[in-house]
Amino acid sequence: MVAREGMTTLRIVAGVALGVLVAAANVAAAQGTSGTVRGTVRHAGTQGPVTGAQVSIVGTRVGSMTRDDGTYVIAGAPVGTSRVRVRMIGFAPIEQTVAVIEGGTATADFSLTPSAVTLEEVVVTGTAGQARRREVGNAIGQVKAADVPEAQTNVSNMLAGRIAGASIEQSTGSTGAGSSIRLRGNTSVALSNQPLIYIDGVRVRSDEYPKNVPPAGSNLRSTNYYASPLNDINPDDIERIEVLKGAAATTLYGTEAPAGVIQIFTKRGQTGAASWSFETNQGFNRLRPFGINADDPGTAIDERQCAKTAACAKYLFINPWLRDGQRQNYALSVGGGATNGPRYFFSGAYNDDKGVLPLDQSRKYVLRGNFGFAPTPKVNIDWTSGFTNDHITNTPAGNNAAGLTLNAFRRDRNYYGSADIATISQVLQYQLNTWINRMILGTTVSYAPVDHVTNKLTLGLDRANVENRNLRPFGFPEFPTGAMSDQQWQNQTLTTDYVGTWEHDVRSLHSTFAWGGQASMNDTRDVQAYATGFPGPGEPTISSGSQWVGAENRVRIVTGGLFFQELVGWRDRLFLTAGLRLDRYSAFGENRGVESYPKVSASYVISDESFWQSSFARHLANTLKLRAAYGQAGRAPGAFDALQTYDPVGWGGQPAFRTRNVGNPDLGPERSAETEVGFESSSLDGRVGLDLTYYNTKTSDALLFVSLPPSEGFFNSQLKNVGSLQKRGLELAVNTIPLQHEKFAWTVGGTIALNKSKVLSLGGAPPFNVGAAISTNSNAFGWAIEGQPLAVFRGRYIRNKDAIADPDIELNHLFGPSQPTKIFGINTSLRMPYGIELFARGEYQGGHYINEDASYQALSRAVRWPTCFAAYAKQSSPTDQSQWTAWERATCNSSQARQDMFIFPADFFKLRDVTLRADVPRRLLRGARSASVSASVQNWYSWKRKEFRVLDPEMAGNDGFNAAVRYISEQIPAPATVLARMQITF
Repeated sequence: MVAREGMTTLRIVAGVALGVLVAAANVAAAQGTSGTVRGTVRHAGTQGPVTGAQVSIVGTRVGSMTRDDGTYVIAGAPVGTSRVRVRMIGFAPIEQTVAVIEGGTATADFSLTPSAVTLEEVVVTGTAGQARRREVGNAIGQVKAADVPEAQTNVSNMLAGRIAGASIEQSTGSTGAGSSIRLRGNTSVALSNQPLIYIDGVRVRSDEYPKNVPPAGSNLRSTNYYASPLNDINPDDIERIEVLKGAAATTLYGTEAPAGVIQIFTKRGQTGAASWSFETNQGFNRLRPFGINADDPGTAIDERQCAKTAACAKYLFINPWLRDGQRQNYALSVGGGATNGPRYFFSGAYNDDKGVLPLDQSRKYVLRGNFGFAPTPKVNIDWTSGFTNDHITNTPAGNNAAGLTLNAFRRDRNYYGSADIATISQVLQYQLNTWINRMILGTTVSYAPVDHVTNKLTLGLDRANVENRNLRPFGFPEFPTGAMSDQQWQNQTLTTDYVGTWEHDVRSLHSTFAWGGQASMNDTRDVQAYATGFPGPGEPTISSGSQWVGAENRVRIVTGGLFFQELVGWRDRLFLTAGLRLDRYSAFGENRGVESYPKVSASYVISDESFWQSSFARHLANTLKLRAAYGQAGRAPGAFDALQTYDPVGWGGQPAFRTRNVGNPDLGPERSAETEVGFESSSLDGRVGLDLTYYNTKTSDALLFVSLPPSEGFFNSQLKNVGSLQKRGLELAVNTIPLQHEKFAWTVGGTIALNKSKVLSLGGAPPFNVGAAISTNSNAFGWAIEGQPLAVFRGRYIRNKDAIADPDIELNHLFGPSQPTKIFGINTSLRMPYGIELFARGEYQGGHYINEDASYQALSRAVRWPTCFAAYAKQSSPTDQSQWTAWERATCNSSQARQDMFIFPADFFKLRDVTLRADVPRRLLRGARSASVSASVQNWYSWKRKEFRVLDPEMAGNDGFNAAVRYISEQIPAPATVLARMQITF
């Protein structure tokens, strides 16, 4: 489905893009006289090399970045006296004067002093072009790869605990599973709450890949998780990540950005000789205990017996099938560039990750090629490309009658009626294979026809092909004649992004006017086939089954938008920004036109004022920036939500249609309006930095599922813009340097995020189950209720749970929100002599609830479950409950247990990482420029509330990481990881 207006916008932006390319091609290749500047950038305390620092000639666009050994080369430096500036996150900027002669080389070495806050670093995400942090009126989270010491397993882990206001939760312990990412909690009831993802300016897929599940029969016959596209990115290729957390900062992204934006910037080649880097990671995954270590007749608690029998409650009886899954990774990269020629960065990596379940494994190949070239002083061309090939095999898991975890958890009351290891192991005949092939391509052309005018055009393609093959072979106990499905799924996102800027001065004011447009087309094609009844054992295909069935889906969405922005700066300390985004989206109803999203922001570096420097205030804050921002962004409905649709079905051997969606010509986007205020400060000569933000977001025209009168003939609910939502919160990031010495340096940092949400109006609709409305998951028990958080858990509450009495149960009790309301992160590093460094990072999330459904599913079937071991021990006979508490009588008696009794506080703390790193002494390098070794232990220690008796509150159920309300089913938690890493640069 493609709206005519969307295609018109696409043609306009494509025409602008073509014009810029033609202009770039006609630029005269006039080269001015120039020279070269080179040098080394080191840490002022440890004298170690600083990698990834930005080095530039002040007042020009000429610059470079430091390599792994801290060296840099700037080609094309203007002849004469110039100022060379070095910027790096976490360090105070520094400048030095150099004299460059034509064809000559000047040397400038730098020592950077750590600083908790710097306003000179350049950011890109959410701005029209580049901007210094001092000019930006909204909060921007940032993670620099050079400051991430541990061996990285995926991008989500790289972000966890490092961005204030970001809740990043692992889902399951199955290999390939993705993580849930929420920036400032939920924004929508009916739509995705995952943020947009960009890589080097190219829009890429942010929602999950399809689950490997057959299109017929139970949709639980699977491993029951969703893979994340973020898992395709090699963390070692990343230079930095920028995060925008709400509508005040994401206006320029239009109708899909209220949940935030994450932009990943990959490494680029720098001018100079080829710099090679080799890295290898070796380690293992291990599942930590997640059950109860308690006495029970016939249950062994001895650690040695736990490894050998199926009677260990510490692992919910799945321990006989667990293993330490080996991890190994090898990566090689090279980067460099000619003085007046192309710059390049190329990398290749192989990753072999075995999971803790017996069939789990991921074998992944990742290639990246980034290139840059300046054919003239006015034109620069950058190319980014990445390819991933991933083959994932999985063990059947989750709420799956043919799966390992469910049958192991339930022991002799499982679907085989036996706790015998060999009997349960029959499910391992189940074959679940996923192949992912993904290509991301992008090119950016920058053209400056005259001084102070720039044009930047980015064209991008993200193409992912996924094959899901799901086989229960001939002779499988649950399906003796066998069943197989094969899914060929393809998603393609094409993007065009143009930005033009004009800088000029009007007396003491500096103006930057920006204009541009974006257009994207998202095309998804999905073909599935399902076969049953194979004639015998072997390697079946779909056509070898006795019965076949197929399904096909095609969806195409086109969006286009234009924006205008004016940034005015006064004396480089007061900045005002105003902008407007205009959007058209093919999923809007036919009665909706162009949607507009305004923004306005202000930034004031008050510490630059003379009155501040001459007052006592400068002792409290050497640097202080005040900021405020207001902006709007939208979230569009699904591709067919506005249309009247029918399902093609057969009836009595004749073709027929069945009503599906009544349609809504007035359907439009949800609109989120957000206000931010805050400050950034640095004190004690840069040793203490604070970044505080308060935000208030209101979503109007919220999309809700509204029931229709049966007389209309359409039985499905219809999306309508009738709701109103609100969320507000406080975010604080603290960075301190308590100790800074030539041989020792100690840093301590932390983040605090507080978030509260509320449903202001349901537009007259009665309260409804959010999980059921979105994902057919009635187990979540997360409700949309006016005046309550989005979403609030509602269920049965036992008032007298600790009393020796019959339970006093309150129906429809409101427990609390489904999303964390408190997130605390802490990190510290200690740098010691001889290049030895110790790092630690932890995270707490709390204030929310989750439904632990696995316990209900077991107890309602009279499984002897660890949460009731203490109750069983008090029985004098199988029917004796006289000494049971009210909670035990309500939950441990299978006839009394109800699903909504198992709603618990989901607070948890995890020690995300502890890493010890050391530089290899130069005398041992033998030709290499630098080398380091490190050892990391990740997610080994965790804490949870005592009410949460088994499993892990960070887990998610069969609905995966993108579900509106998470719940826990028969999965295992994500394992801990131990990794040793060696890096060599030569």
